[in-house]
Amino acid sequence: MCGIAGGLRLGSHQLDEMLAAMRHRGPDGEGRFQRGAFHGGMTRLAILDAVHGRQPFISEDGQIHAIFNGEIYNWQQIRRLLEAQGHRFKTRCDGEILPAAWLEWGPKFPEKLNGMFALAVHDARNDVLFLARDRCGQKPLYYTQGGNFLFASEIKALAAAGHRLEPDATHLATWLSLRYLPEPLTLFKDIVTLPAAHWMTVDAQGHLQQQRYWTPGKMEKSELTTETEIPLDFLDRTSRSAVELALQADVPLAAYLSGGVDSALLAHYVKDLGAEVTTVSISFGAASDETAAAAATAKHLGLPHFPTHLGPRALDDLPRVIRQMELPVGDALILAFDHLASHTAALGCKVALGGEGPDEHFAGYSFQSAYLAASKLGSHGRSLASTAIRHLPCALLDKIANFPAALGPQGREKIARYLQEFDHLSSFHRATNLHTLFEAHEIANILHPEIRTAQQAHPIIRSIENDLSFPDLLALQYRHWLPDWSLIRQDKNSMAHSLEYRAPFLDHRLIDFALGHPEAAEIWRGNKHIWRSLAARHLPATITQRPKQPFYFPLEHPSWREPLIAIARETLTTQSIGRHGWLHYPAIEPLFSARTFLPLKQLAALVILQMWLDGFAHGGE
Repeated sequence: MCGIAGGLRLGSHQLDEMLAAMRHRGPDGEGRFQRGAFHGGMTRLAILDAVHGRQPFISEDGQIHAIFNGEIYNWQQIRRLLEAQGHRFKTRCDGEILPAAWLEWGPKFPEKLNGMFALAVHDARNDVLFLARDRCGQKPLYYTQGGNFLFASEIKALAAAGHRLEPDATHLATWLSLRYLPEPLTLFKDIVTLPAAHWMTVDAQGHLQQQRYWTPGKMEKSELTTETEIPLDFLDRTSRSAVELALQADVPLAAYLSGGVDSALLAHYVKDLGAEVTTVSISFGAASDETAAAAATAKHLGLPHFPTHLGPRALDDLPRVIRQMELPVGDALILAFDHLASHTAALGCKVALGGEGPDEHFAGYSFQSAYLAASKLGSHGRSLASTAIRHLPCALLDKIANFPAALGPQGREKIARYLQEFDHLSSFHRATNLHTLFEAHEIANILHPEIRTAQQAHPIIRSIENDLSFPDLLALQYRHWLPDWSLIRQDKNSMAHSLEYRAPFLDHRLIDFALGHPEAAEIWRGNKHIWRSLAARHLPATITQRPKQPFYFPLEHPSWREPLIAIARETLTTQSIGRHGWLHYPAIEPLFSARTFLPLKQLAALVILQMWLDGFAHGGE
């Protein structure tokens, strides 16, 4: 686990500054190379073979140099293949296979990797740099052509090399809707992300060539299961294998544990595989607290458990955590991911495992269940349901809805409008509108009039065809929701505390199974049906039959609401908003009186955006 950086015609002092900016990602050492027109380097967090696993890794003929950030879980399997071709290795480090893999398979070698990674391989034979990123985008990789070509695991490193950070409001409407900006774009001018599941080559003249190497669910039937194996058996075997691969480490391990099925099943496999692991959980002091359920799961499995609590004073940490995130993700939960990582690192662990993935693979989110229900109702049924919901008392709707917070009048209207407009929505908006924050009319009011008309639709939204199948809509999650919302919160906040975060259930074999199996209609029919069936094989009903509890911040609780509003009043002033010209103060002011969950989430998102503008985007460090 590391941070990588480099570029074209880069001075040694510039690379020094880039690596210094990412020291938190790798405090255990660094390495560098300078070959042809390229200069690259890395900072190391030693997880495997601490003594010998130094980067860059160099081919036997000295022509290939490789640096990377992440973990290649199937490195031993690949190493055996390469040894059969005559290659020799000296360490027990996963990254040592990269130069030989490049020599054998060229740009196709990332297809053979199972893991999380952002990597750079320089080939001195033609002075070309090859960059690649893992399938789900678990590890970030940014680059810029604003001047010389530069790349890095963090945007701070690009700035350290002299790239000026300029905010770009071109796609602000998309950010307000989703609370993140889908890759490859960022809210910085001339800084983009190498998309997940892509590789890219850069030559000495700075010419770029980019290609996708993986599409979720695109596998041959023979690759998914054997002729006789039932889907549940395949899922069990592959999930166990994924966890086993992710347990490789020479350092203490932790597992994030909630009260839900995903993390409980992860902990089961860890225990069953005989690994030593410490479990941790976090609470916020509200009705949604899952620490008791997490502790019960840990007790059932016989695993040590160390809960931690996050109180409202954590809101004072928002500016620091926003700087860690680098890109504004409009969700106060970033504070929880920061605190949990800090707590885990303080326990002496250098690797943490978490349960991301099954909700995406098997349609476990409430907005996905709502989409499936709306699809089945038909136009007439949706119209009737929309009218009925508008007349339901909010308290009754809260009992029906699968959400821990009171939806309030705003939430009720959002659901009713979704059903009412369903027939006229694009596939993208049918899939996303129930987990967006601001609706179109609200965005129009919040945007400053001078930039409102200059907004552009995001390329990923423009590219989505209408009438996509439900598996295709699930596949969209791996192009934006996962890398740009879910995983970035884990990577940036864990690495800020020199902690490596792994998500074993993001193994591409599980994704391809869920989206590409011939019996997919049964597998992804909603509410993680097959996944819960798997959990029932290994865990008691007291765990597997718990209702899904979204991991959320209880902003509507008075202990959180009042401090948030106080911070919002200090942050979202006419003067601060006027400095940037992105937002329209009269549309924001009513949110200072918010009392229910949805408008408080809107307020928190705007606070995060404004703090980002006031700090990082304008010279903050």
